[in-house]
Amino acid sequence: MAARKVTLPAGWTRYEGPLLTIWRVRYERIYGEGSAEHYADGMFVRDHRRPIAQWINYSLKSAILVAPETPTGWPVQRFAVYYAPPGDGLEPILTARHEWQPRGPRGSTTDADAFAAAVESAEQFLVAEAAFGAIG
Repeated sequence: MAARKVTLPAGWTRYEGPLLTIWRVRYERIYGEGSAEHYADGMFVRDHRRPIAQWINYSLKSAILVAPETPTGWPVQRFAVYYAPPGDGLEPILTARHEWQPRGPRGSTTDADAFAAAVESAEQFLVAEAAFGAIG
């Protein structure tokens, strides 16, 4: 099944660079200095867990992230969608569970399937929230 092409709201663009520091900074403002080191194998500190997807709105100073949220050793892995709203904060976006089992049976959901679904959920979030005037 091919992914649908989503037209992003004005001001939002996909960011293909390294993990933005906004994620670590905002996480540590909420949970304390050094806390990001322990979240999902330090995903907010070291740009080592791939794949990730990011969107940014420079004028709003906000961003969206799709990234792994579970430690690598867990039997079920999951991608999460995070929103850094204008100003401050870090909000997980509640969507379907974009997960896979690394040792799952043949034909089960893969990490690529889960990632593609999480990216689609993030883009749908942007479109829906912009339509309601909540962002951008």
